[in-house]
Amino acid sequence: MSTRKANKERTRHKLVQATLKILHKQGPTALTTGRIAQAAGVAQPTFYVHFKDMDEALEEAAVTVGEALRARLREFREGVEDGATPQAATRQAFTTGVEALLADRRAAELFLRHRRDVANPLGRRWRELMDRAREDLVADLHARGVGKQVDDLVVLADTIIGLVLTTVESILDGRVTNRSAATEMMLRSVEASMTPPAGAASLGVSAA
Repeated sequence: MSTRKANKERTRHKLVQATLKILHKQGPTALTTGRIAQAAGVAQPTFYVHFKDMDEALEEAAVTVGEALRARLREFREGVEDGATPQAATRQAFTTGVEALLADRRAAELFLRHRRDVANPLGRRWRELMDRAREDLVADLHARGVGKQVDDLVVLADTIIGLVLTTVESILDGRVTNRSAATEMMLRSVEASMTPPAGAASLGVSAA
């Protein structure tokens, strides 16, 4: 890579990081090209060398955070062992997922704050990320044989992802201080819901 190209990519990276920093500290209404350029340590016209408008900068910021999060989410998918019971698969995926998201608290906070706002590029990109993460998890659970014990893998995957996001949000907000106790409580409630009531077998209900 030439020095000029490397410098250009470095400047672009600075602008993206500046966008994320302002977004995290002050929110989307504080974003202006001037503030982003100043935070990145470059002249304002430099912003337009790299991005045609603010939406394009937000798209890039969303992709940057989204790809990093997806890489970490992949770790919790890979934490599910072959042949694991639904309960064990849920426990492994949930625990590693929480840790993966909390590895970058700023990114996790931004993701949780904007993931449902499909009116802006952040929300749209991150909705796509969640859709892909759900599909990935369903595929992995199926590959590990969990589908033989659970009727609806999509529901199981949604349960795991929903619990991960809820727990991470509670930790980031300071509502949960004992992470291990909260994790155990969450998991026990899910495991209980996956166990059929007494007598279910005689009614033709399969055990999860």
